Amino acid sequence: MKLPLLIAAAFCAASAPAAAEGPPLPPYPEALRCAALTEAAATLATGTAEEAPRFDAAVFWGLAASESARKARLPSARFKQDQRESGAAALERLKAADAAAAAELEACRRRVPPVEPARRRQIP
Repeated sequence: MKLPLLIAAAFCAASAPAAAEGPPLPPYPEALRCAALTEAAATLATGTAEEAPRFDAAVFWGLAASESARKARLPSARFKQDQRESGAAALERLKAADAAAAAELEACRRRVPPVEPARRRQIP
């Protein structure tokens, strides 16, 4: 998964009405950590049976981080830089089998609401 694709999806979906529903947003640093970890996990799962659920989690947390940044009035450039740096660090931690990163990733995944199969779009 490419970071620009996730960023584009986050900005498009952030304007959707569904983005306003649900539990309160976590603080920006927390949402950013979960976004980085779930995106790194999705990247590592490319081509596996885990790709779709990991991608769903990455999109959810990418949107949460984007919205948290917006509500915190962070400039777009800062958000993009934070996302690049956090994503690279998370990928390295997961590749190194960092137990703390794996535990935090699992905690982030548990907070993602289930995606109803009827609402999931198939991308050609």
